[in-house]
Amino acid sequence: MKAKKRHQGGGQIGFIEEVRRDTKAEILVLDGKLLRTQPANVMETVQKFLGVTNAMDYHKTLAFDPKKGFWCQLLDGGKTKCLGKSKGRKYPDMDSDSRAFLTDYYRDHNVELSKLLYKMGQTLPTWLREELQNTR
Repeated sequence: MKAKKRHQGGGQIGFIEEVRRDTKAEILVLDGKLLRTQPANVMETVQKFLGVTNAMDYHKTLAFDPKKGFWCQLLDGGKTKCLGKSKGRKYPDMDSDSRAFLTDYYRDHNVELSKLLYKMGQTLPTWLREELQNTR
């Protein structure tokens, strides 16, 4: 599928409409929450989607580091190698006015995305399922 530039504001819907027309389009939407909590499972899904024949077993190469608070590379001997200090930071919660604006702005786009994912037989990401439940 060839990506086309769209004007700001119509890009999300334009992309969804283009994918709907392209019956051979293959898109994998990943759930960011699952990537943070179950990275090995998510990477297994990615490898299957891409048709990787010599797949890596991320269950054997990743380990949760409680000190860092996220998953790190597992080294020989059971030690972990994590990303630098600037990774894995905690961010302040978004203020309610900004969240309300963004929820309203993306509501129709999120509905269209959910329809597309349903049509493609994909599971809705947690964030999208929650957003749609909260807008009813």
